[in-house]
Amino acid sequence: MTTVLLGLPTEIKELIYFDALSHAATMILSVPLSPDIKSISRHGVAALAKDVQYLTEFVDTLGNPILKENLDELQQTVALMQADKSDEYYDVATRNKKYGRVDAVNGSILLEKYKNP
Repeated sequence: MTTVLLGLPTEIKELIYFDALSHAATMILSVPLSPDIKSISRHGVAALAKDVQYLTEFVDTLGNPILKENLDELQQTVALMQADKSDEYYDVATRNKKYGRVDAVNGSILLEKYKNP
């Protein structure tokens, strides 16, 4: 594979990956948060989880753990939606421990959409 990206200095590549991953995570999360999406099925959550898994696996191949931090909110949001006890999200101590990177408002919106599919 020969691209301009591969020829760039490591620091520049990492900055590009950082920005691109941040943008990708934001856009992926914006889909279920869209006002046009009224409910989320368990199949939708499973598909989102699979996409996040693939993205995480790709980031792991880059060999830079800092880049993986861009996916923390996305991973924790998926974990929240897959949790057996989603009500624990409303306990501040538990939320901070398990879902500290999930935006409080966004988490509530997603849980409400998932509860009423």
